[in-house]
Amino acid sequence: MTDAVPAKLDLPCAWSSAALYEDTSWIWPFSPEALDELDAALRHSKSLGLAEQEVTRDDFPLPAFSKVLDAMLDELEFGRGLVLMRGLPVADYSAEDIRRLYWGIGTHLGTAESQNIKGELLQEVTDLGFDYDTDAHRGSMSSARLRAHCDLTDIVGLLCIRPAKEGGASTVRSAITLYNEILDRHPEYLPALHRGFQFDLDGKGPTGDPLAVTHVIPVYSWFEGQLSCRFNKKAIKDGAAKIGRLLPDLEREAIEWISEQTTRSDLELSMDFQPGDIQWLNNHTMLHARDRFVDHADRSERRLLYRLWLNHAKARPLDDAFANKVLMGPRKGVKMRAPTYVARAAAE
Repeated sequence: MTDAVPAKLDLPCAWSSAALYEDTSWIWPFSPEALDELDAALRHSKSLGLAEQEVTRDDFPLPAFSKVLDAMLDELEFGRGLVLMRGLPVADYSAEDIRRLYWGIGTHLGTAESQNIKGELLQEVTDLGFDYDTDAHRGSMSSARLRAHCDLTDIVGLLCIRPAKEGGASTVRSAITLYNEILDRHPEYLPALHRGFQFDLDGKGPTGDPLAVTHVIPVYSWFEGQLSCRFNKKAIKDGAAKIGRLLPDLEREAIEWISEQTTRSDLELSMDFQPGDIQWLNNHTMLHARDRFVDHADRSERRLLYRLWLNHAKARPLDDAFANKVLMGPRKGVKMRAPTYVARAAAE
């Protein structure tokens, strides 16, 4: 499955938080020219009479800004692995127009994948009052703290419409920096991490069976000279529990140790989203999490983000088995189907 040759990686995506706090060039403000172009593309796409997700790249022309988006893909894949675009004037548009703008941007980046059994390609992330530890709902529907993890596709984008009343910071850390830390401090963990674990599908698989777990997926996968990560402590532990497997001490220690390192202040970059921010992350090199938050009583003022899961043409090659994360095929999202099973909530 992997070309598992441990090697310390000296790459732009192997960053420390201090370096990114000092050099904030990962924040990309929208220029006035880009905003004008986006507004014109929005009006053009609406004039065609197309529904939001019928809009294609050709229907949403961005002659200059598309070059900025292409450069961003390079930064995500070959650079630091994250970009925060800042300054989209969300207050100037209706909810429908904001969704269309965001979808239009996405068409210039790649192909959207389904995020849930409803088949949603553009999902609202907001607190619906659920406890993801006990209810049959995902963490994106709660105000809970979400542990460090990566999503299913090449990149994930989060557009902030409204922040929470208190808390809810998005935190990012480099999975490649963590790999280097493992090499330095606990190389004995690497065989287990390269071998992998059976992840709990949590009802997201083809059948929706809550007892189903996926095939073995490495936490770190070497393939064609590239290192990629798939980490979710909850899914690993729940997967083992569902098949009645007691994780050996070394495997359990490795997962717990990684989880502990994801909270280190020297590795964690924290972002307090502002309305109009769009966070873009490379899911193969970055792990993201969210702090618990307290929201407004008025539903119309509550924290609201829009999320896209995208695959793109510049993404690194992946081993097919590693990329088949929900048994729908490599790099595929969640199958749309009727909710025939009750699933425990996911941390993603």
